[in-house]
Amino acid sequence: QSDKDGDWMSAEKLVTSRRESMAAELAELESLTRKLDALRARCHGMGDALHIPLLQAHQTLHSALSTLEPGGRLAKPVRASLPALEKLQKTRTVRFIGAPFCEGQNLDGADLGPTSLREAGLKDAAALLGWGWEDEGDMDFGALFHSLGYDVQEPHHHPVQLYREWAAEGGMQENFSTWVRRRIGIDAGSLRRTVSHNREMDGMAKAGGDVDISDRTSNGNGKSDAERYGVVNVSLIGAGVGLVHDAVVRAIKQNRFALTIGGDHSIAAGSICAMHRIYPDLGVIWIDAHADANTPRTSPSAHYHGMPAAHLLGWFEDPLPGFEWFTAGCLDENRLAYIGLRDIDPEEGRMLRASNVHVWTMRDVDKHGIAKVIEMALSAIDPNCRRPLHLSLDIDGVDPHFAPGTGTAARGGLSYREIHYICEELAETNRLVGMDLVEINPGLDAPPRDSKMHGDNPNLKACSPTVQLGVELCLSALGKRIM
Repeated sequence: QSDKDGDWMSAEKLVTSRRESMAAELAELESLTRKLDALRARCHGMGDALHIPLLQAHQTLHSALSTLEPGGRLAKPVRASLPALEKLQKTRTVRFIGAPFCEGQNLDGADLGPTSLREAGLKDAAALLGWGWEDEGDMDFGALFHSLGYDVQEPHHHPVQLYREWAAEGGMQENFSTWVRRRIGIDAGSLRRTVSHNREMDGMAKAGGDVDISDRTSNGNGKSDAERYGVVNVSLIGAGVGLVHDAVVRAIKQNRFALTIGGDHSIAAGSICAMHRIYPDLGVIWIDAHADANTPRTSPSAHYHGMPAAHLLGWFEDPLPGFEWFTAGCLDENRLAYIGLRDIDPEEGRMLRASNVHVWTMRDVDKHGIAKVIEMALSAIDPNCRRPLHLSLDIDGVDPHFAPGTGTAARGGLSYREIHYICEELAETNRLVGMDLVEINPGLDAPPRDSKMHGDNPNLKACSPTVQLGVELCLSALGKRIM
């Protein structure tokens, strides 16, 4: 017994010694991280020669820190997502999350994305695939803006009602914008809600009437949000995207497939952060013409819809007001795969090359073919074929010949069959747990086609081509097959 006691004591001493050693390593790593953060702050704005190496070092240190916990022991493995995934597969119910949020950019009309897909008949078409359907309506961002002290001059329900009236007209020989101009004498783009702040402490000039917040949001010290934080409308965006986050969390906690329809791509920060809370080993396929991986330091426009990927990856140097709910860096670089990029800002591209993010541009699609590209992408983010997957699909990833109704169209995108193939392959994995579909802008879309073609879904109502494609892509992601 004494020998056994001695062995036990020796083992305990060894464990204690290892813990103390690892605690010392942790303290050293934390100290180095603080010093590196201070150096990055001092080098802010000094160019890529300093910024890129410092960013790489910062990511390496934070990766090392993430493997340790304060007690000096190895962190517990990330809990598997399998139980939640199995429950979703049994429930087989879609939660349609209408997120008409457009404050991440200055283009109008994408807030009609959720309405346009509903009116086209997505619910009934999904039911034919065996999916249950839940839809709580569009999130009320107007009420949120009011609670933050903003006046909403054009409620969201006004353009929604006009869209429904247009869709109800059987012929629909003209696009929505032309119809609105003829009907009420203004462009559809002018239907966007106008928001002005009513807090006197912000010191905003009200003499000019309503103020578009994308131009003049002030933080109270005379500087705009873009000047101080590098993001236009930052607090408003943080609150709005937080509302999306909460809706997605509720959906996936109830074992629903979270189908989040925007709106602009800002909402992906909320949906993917929410997904990660329930599916911690989540892999993400991001379809886009643009990487949306700028930071407040690198963004040419200071519009947040060009930043959500960088925010999720933890590339922002400082936290943003309004995003207190957000977990920066929740998405590991090697869990993100882009497909279809073709319009990338120079510094954004340099940061991507310096990272572990997987990128397949349109040139890669041309070179390898879409089947090989999606195979490589899935293998990169999910090498053992067991992780839950999320699809974040910006419709401008598709060539504008097939999807003209979007605000940031770029030539040379994915073809009709290429984008369908991606959605079909993700459905075939049986591990797709959520999807974003963003930037569909009915106000910029072409008129509905005069006649249906053989192979068109007979269950869909007449709608403009980009809206029709959006509905079809959702159905492919939900498992619709050619045969």
